[in-house]
Amino acid sequence: MGALLFRAPRAARPACGPFLCCRTQVRALSLRAMRLVERTPEVDLDRLLQGFVPPPRFLGATFQTYRPDPRYPSQALVKERLRRWVHDRPRGFLRPRLPGPQGIYLDGGFGVGKTHLLVAAYLEAPSPKAFLTFEELTYTLGLLGLREGARRFSGLRYLFLDEFELDDPGNAQMVTHFLALTMDRGLRVATTSNTPPGALGEGRFNAEQFRHQIQSLARRFAVERIEGEDFRHRDPDRLPDPLPEERLLALYREDPRPKSLDDFPELIAHLRRLHPIRYRYLFDGLKAVYLRGLEPLHDQNDALRFVHFVDQLYNLGLDLKASGAPLKDLFPESYRHGAFAKKYGRALSRLAELLG
Repeated sequence: MGALLFRAPRAARPACGPFLCCRTQVRALSLRAMRLVERTPEVDLDRLLQGFVPPPRFLGATFQTYRPDPRYPSQALVKERLRRWVHDRPRGFLRPRLPGPQGIYLDGGFGVGKTHLLVAAYLEAPSPKAFLTFEELTYTLGLLGLREGARRFSGLRYLFLDEFELDDPGNAQMVTHFLALTMDRGLRVATTSNTPPGALGEGRFNAEQFRHQIQSLARRFAVERIEGEDFRHRDPDRLPDPLPEERLLALYREDPRPKSLDDFPELIAHLRRLHPIRYRYLFDGLKAVYLRGLEPLHDQNDALRFVHFVDQLYNLGLDLKASGAPLKDLFPESYRHGAFAKKYGRALSRLAELLG
C-alpha cells in the first residue's frame, strides 16, 4: 500500500486578537492550517486497483433516483436502454452470448446525468466489474503494460469508464488496442463522454492519422445520445462569485471538520509536480477544501491540471470554499472555445455547484 506522506504541522500560535492586522491574522492562521501543498501522496498498483468503484458523490446514484427531464425524451429512453443492457441474459446453447450491443456509449453535454446513469448501471451489474475514469485506465495500463492489463480486465464481466477522451495519439493507440483485446474476449463496456466516438481526438492531435482505429473503436459501441441542459446551473453567464477573503478565513476558523487551506498559486505549482492520478489522494481524511486567491490560469497545462483537480474534489463529495477572481475569469476565452472547451465547461459547471 502506498502511504500518504506530509509534514507534521508546526506548533499553533495563540489565537489572533482583535488588534492584530489582517496580514498577521492570515500568517497565524496559515501556521495552523492543514495544507494540500504539504502532501505528496504515493500511489502503488494495489491501492489503485482496489479503488475501481464509483466515487463517493455518486454512491446514491441509482436508476430509481435518476429523474429524466420530461422536456428531453432521450433521457428516459437512455435510462431504460441502459438498464436492459445491464440485465441482459446469455442466449444460445453451444456458445452462450449476451444479446444487444457489447458496448454502450453515453454521449451528451455536461450536467445531463451521464455519470449518474453509469453508476446506476454499475450498481446493478453482476460481478466481477470495475468502475474507473479514463485517466485511471490509461495510468493503470502504463503500470501493468498493455498485455497484462488486457489479461486482468478480461477477467471482468463489465467495465464502466467515465469521461472517455482521447487527448493524444499514444492514448488513442493504447486504448483502442486494449478495448479490442478485452471486448473480443467478452468484456462488456459502458462509457460516458462529451464527444461522439467518431469525433474523438478532433482538435487535440492529428486524428486523421488514427481515423481507422477510432472508427473501429466506434463500431464496438451503440451510441446513446442524451439531450438536455446542465442541471447544475442554467445560465453559464451567471456564475456564483467567490467569497471575500475575510469571509473565507472566518468560515475556515468556524469549520470544525477536517479541512485544508491553500493559496491558489502555490496549489497550482504543487499540481505541476504530481501526476493527475495522484490528485484524489491529496484529499485523504478531508471534508472541506479552502482556496485563497483564485486567479486566471494563463497556461493551458495548468488550466487542465486544475480541471482534473476539480473533477476529483467534486467526485469525492467534498465541500469547497474559495476567494479571489470570478469563475468566468479563471479560464481564458480562447481555452473555453478551443479543443478542450467541454472540459472547461464541465469544470465551471462543477465549480458553480460547489461554490453556489
